[in-house]
Amino acid sequence: MTSVSDTGKLNFHRLALFLIVAGVSLFFWISPLLAPFKIFVVFIHETGHALATVLTGGRVLSMVVTPWESGYVQHAGGSPLIIASAGYVGSAVFGGMMMWLSGRVRWTPMIFAGLTLLFGLVTILFVRNGFGVVFGLGTAVAFGGLAWKSPPGAAYLIDILAVMSSLYALYDLTDFLLIGARTDAAILAQITYIPAFVWAILWSGISLLVVFIAGKKALTRP
Repeated sequence: MTSVSDTGKLNFHRLALFLIVAGVSLFFWISPLLAPFKIFVVFIHETGHALATVLTGGRVLSMVVTPWESGYVQHAGGSPLIIASAGYVGSAVFGGMMMWLSGRVRWTPMIFAGLTLLFGLVTILFVRNGFGVVFGLGTAVAFGGLAWKSPPGAAYLIDILAVMSSLYALYDLTDFLLIGARTDAAILAQITYIPAFVWAILWSGISLLVVFIAGKKALTRP
């Protein structure tokens, strides 16, 4: 006997959840109600810069995450182009992986355990400001609790974090267009002389592509 889920048909329940999260977060992006989630996404974004620095032979001097939902990485050496791009790419790849894994409810504790390890190590190795340390270690402890005893509905939190991380470049584009914020797109423009708007559109497109591929896998998984 073949069940509906075995046929790989679209899971409309999860699709609705993904669309609601994306729509609400885009609409309320500048609202303080989303501050904890935005700081989480900023932390992941800056982690992408930090890891790219190390992987391209550079050294991370400090990683800063602020309560004003912003951050930066000071580094020495490495590839400036890759490092500047890695925030967008890292957020999209991280979100895509989380989205792909999130439908496997039995994996929920392992996902939170992985997040605990990620936030703990990144904070200890790279973060050098007070708020960033408190947020990073506090988040690691919170995820550790969820890994130890995942309450009902914990998997929905993974979905929310996955969608918001995947679409961070798109949110960044709204900041760039609406309030003229200085984003990584502006830094890339200085390095390459390609307009910041082009970079913002490019990384937004890549983010949407990642969401489509990972989302398709997540929504049609048996």
